[in-house]
Amino acid sequence: MEDNEIISMCKQGNKETFGLLVKKYQTSILSFTWSILKDKEKARDVTQESFIQAYRNLDIIDPSKSFKNWLFTIASNKSLDHLRKDKSILRTVQNFMGYKKSLSYQNNMDRSVIEYGGKLNNLLDKLNERERIFLHLKIQEGYTSPEIAEIFNCAESTVRVYLMNARKKLQKYFKETGNEVSVA
Repeated sequence: MEDNEIISMCKQGNKETFGLLVKKYQTSILSFTWSILKDKEKARDVTQESFIQAYRNLDIIDPSKSFKNWLFTIASNKSLDHLRKDKSILRTVQNFMGYKKSLSYQNNMDRSVIEYGGKLNNLLDKLNERERIFLHLKIQEGYTSPEIAEIFNCAESTVRVYLMNARKKLQKYFKETGNEVSVA
C-alpha cells in the first residue's frame, strides 16, 4: 500500500493504519536520529516524537510531496532541537561548575564511543552537524542531493557543498591516520 493511500485512510477516520507508516519508516528514522544524537534513548524519544507530530499533522501534508521526506524533515528538526537544548544545558552546567569541559559530558561521550564503535564515532565527530546529517541521508538512506535539499528547504548546491566538505574532511582524516581510502 502506498503512503498516500495510508494517509488518506487515516484522514477518513481509520487512524490505526498509521501504524503501517510507523512500521515502514521506524528503523530508518531511528537510525537517522541516532546518527545525529549519538544516544540510543534520546534517538528513540525523538523518533517517537517525530511520528506523533506527523500523525497530528496529517491534515496539512501536501499529497504531492513525499511523506518520507516530510517525516525526515520532522525528525531532523526535532533532533537538532534536542542537540541545541543539550548544548544549552551543558553550557549552563559548565558555567555553574566552572569547568571548561563537563566531566559528565566526557563520560557520556566515552560511553557513546564504546557503544557505537569508537572509530566510526570519532570519524563522524570530525564533521559538523549538517555535514554528518547530509552524509547520513546520502549514504545510509540513499537520498539524492535534490531530495536532501527539499527536506532542509535549502538549495541543492548547499547540500553538495556540505557533502563535498564532509568528503574532504574524511579524506584528510584518513590520510593523517595513514589509512588512505576513497570516501564516496
